[in-house]
Amino acid sequence: MAEKERPPSPLAALEGKSPAAPKWFVRAQEDSFDAGSITRLGSTIAWKAWGTRGAPGLILAHGGTAHKGWWDAIGPYLAREGYRVVAPDLAGMGDSGWRDTYSMEDHAGDLLAAARDGGAFDAGKPVLAGHSFGGFVTLTASLLLGDELQAGIILDSPIRPQTEQRGDAPPRRGGRVYGDTAAALQRFRLLPDQPCEHLWLLDYIARGSLKEVEGGVTWKFDPDLWAKLSWERRDPEKAAASLKCPLAFVRGAQSRLMQAETWDYMRSVFTASPFISVPDAKHHLILDQPLAVASVLQALLEGWAKRR
Repeated sequence: MAEKERPPSPLAALEGKSPAAPKWFVRAQEDSFDAGSITRLGSTIAWKAWGTRGAPGLILAHGGTAHKGWWDAIGPYLAREGYRVVAPDLAGMGDSGWRDTYSMEDHAGDLLAAARDGGAFDAGKPVLAGHSFGGFVTLTASLLLGDELQAGIILDSPIRPQTEQRGDAPPRRGGRVYGDTAAALQRFRLLPDQPCEHLWLLDYIARGSLKEVEGGVTWKFDPDLWAKLSWERRDPEKAAASLKCPLAFVRGAQSRLMQAETWDYMRSVFTASPFISVPDAKHHLILDQPLAVASVLQALLEGWAKRR
């Protein structure tokens, strides 16, 4: 949410009103869930969980500046299929605390610690799935903590040759206080930006991105998130040879970040991994096709989490 003038948000035309959601999503939000938090490295890490403790575990990692509510259209359905699904908020995002510095290693440790508290490990090693920035955290966890995981699933996180990886930090975002929720929603957009046909879901996650402060509302995430993040450029080939658990890769078939050149490169490096494309989905595939993504995750889980 940069402060310079930009085209209106996809939600601007709604003028602060919430569009009607489909019945399947409304029913999903009626499912019971648990919520809790842990303290790690001096910060609170919040989590939300669906399903029965003692069922095979699935950990869901959201993208950058996002929050655990992005999984609310998917988590309940996977829980109904017999999984304990735990979605934490990464440090500096959602309802988790902020830090002076962030690292991928700390994010990975936070995820597993919060998931353990939420019951994802009660039946043994869980599967970790991450979208976008959360996919890079999943990769880090698979390299450093993969012996604690059954497998990892990376959703639309482009892995490029080391020389082509981004080195500069994204611009500062957030921090502005808006008079009310309607005013803030006028500024909400996806990062990276893309159209999203499900305005009801976009509105839902946007409202979950806000918190009340003196003078109005603001975004929950740390506006200095990227400037505080230490980021190591990894050699993908060395990473593929050093994995401590299996990986699978999923993309939106129309994702601008995962076109043929990147997708084919990843296939050539991670030769032992399945690669799956979700039709009619862009980078934010968990918003574009949430039920299709839930089915993909369940299919992968059936091969891994219930293999015991």
